[in-house]
Amino acid sequence: QIQKPVEFLPNSYGDRFIPRRYALSRASRFKAESKPERQIDPMVMKEMSGYWRTHHYSSVLKNVFGLVSTSDKILTFNDTNTRQVCSQLSMKRPLEWVVRPTYSNLQKLDWSCHPRSKPIAFIEAVHDLPNIKTYYHKIIDWSVAGQIAAIFSKKLVIWTPNTDVIIGLRAQYTTSIAFNPAGDRLAMAIFMMNRPWLDIVNVESNSIGSHGALKMLDPVEHPVSCLTWDGSGQYVVCGFGNGQISIIAAQAKNQCKNTRDNVNYCIHKALIIAIKFSCGSKYMASADDLGQLYIWYWNGGHLTPITCWTSSMCAFFDWHPWCEDEIVIADSEPIMIALYHVPSREVVSYYRRQDCDCIVTTLSFNKISGELVVCYSFTDINKQPEILVLASMDRVVDVMRNHDDVIVHLLWSPDGKQLASVGYDETLTIWNFFGISPTNECKRRKLQCEPMASNSSSRGASVVGGFGGGRDALRIHYNRNKEATYRDLASSFLFKAMR
Repeated sequence: QIQKPVEFLPNSYGDRFIPRRYALSRASRFKAESKPERQIDPMVMKEMSGYWRTHHYSSVLKNVFGLVSTSDKILTFNDTNTRQVCSQLSMKRPLEWVVRPTYSNLQKLDWSCHPRSKPIAFIEAVHDLPNIKTYYHKIIDWSVAGQIAAIFSKKLVIWTPNTDVIIGLRAQYTTSIAFNPAGDRLAMAIFMMNRPWLDIVNVESNSIGSHGALKMLDPVEHPVSCLTWDGSGQYVVCGFGNGQISIIAAQAKNQCKNTRDNVNYCIHKALIIAIKFSCGSKYMASADDLGQLYIWYWNGGHLTPITCWTSSMCAFFDWHPWCEDEIVIADSEPIMIALYHVPSREVVSYYRRQDCDCIVTTLSFNKISGELVVCYSFTDINKQPEILVLASMDRVVDVMRNHDDVIVHLLWSPDGKQLASVGYDETLTIWNFFGISPTNECKRRKLQCEPMASNSSSRGASVVGGFGGGRDALRIHYNRNKEATYRDLASSFLFKAMR
């Protein structure tokens, strides 16, 4: 089996000299030094439903005729030269890589990606988020334990999708939140009495809401605008309103070390809007609201600057989920999306929008397929914001629309199968990205567990009742709008108001 293009196979075959797919030079399609050769903007969608969809007729025909893909073919091209060369190399299926879809050949894509065969994402739930602090930059997070935490005007709300249990904590002065990699602790940045503070809350089910020691941070009079944990869960990285980055060592029992042990970096000159680590925590990237993006080496709580990316406006970025050396950076306006290779300091490929009719508002990689999700907002107020799913700079896999205002946050579920989008319209939309609904699975498990739970509760109520009451006092069973879903909204998805 041929995994990549080789030099000894002919670039054309047959009596009409049909060129092979790999004969088209990838370098001729994307050059970082000059504009792309194409004249048509692939990101401009035609006003025709389904124009951008890819139709896989061969897959449909194989299913209809019951053909086995590993042994049967509808149409196969073969020539004498290829047969002779491949027979010398003892290849059983010499042209399998030719008849596969183009995107399966990683040489044809700008980054390593396993895109879905067809656009199958659908809306699973829509949550109302009244008075959410959209003017902050890290106001919502989704933990590996399945909990979503969001900051509202006076409280912090934690809930688990597909359940009716909501936990509310007082958080009037909270400016930023982030779950640790294990999902059992939540870091909260607080700004009160003109001083920045850091609080680490335990969010485990048996001790939820227990706080650690409140720690005052330096510098004073500047709030923490963004924070995140490193991959080990031992450090919390805080970005401040004046551009400073502080690294705080978080101990196991929700404690933080003394202020003098903090490591500070003062390269940014403006408010930090994003901090993200690469998949293996080898690199860290930080961006401010003046368009400066810095890439750093990360070494156990210490940073070493590598390079700087300058944008005319805000720059949004995300690291590739399994290729640690690659990062995608998007200039908001004018739109330019670039794939940057950190060790070589080179732009591998890029896309530049020809029209100035929209801006990029955020982006994120899917951790399973490697597809890049990019959010667009248009200058025409009558046009709805779009969520584009890209498998390459010139390949649009899907376009999703639901929000009425700018989309500012993208979150992935722990298994990477659900996408949550949050916009200025104060709504959170949960998309089922791969078309497999976990709601039915949860209902099935619930039905299976209910008989067992009822029997065990009747037998052991006198033993655990006293402890359960105090813990359940923090939990709110929320059933609002469940009955009004289909009657008033005429919708097929669940609508809950988080109030």
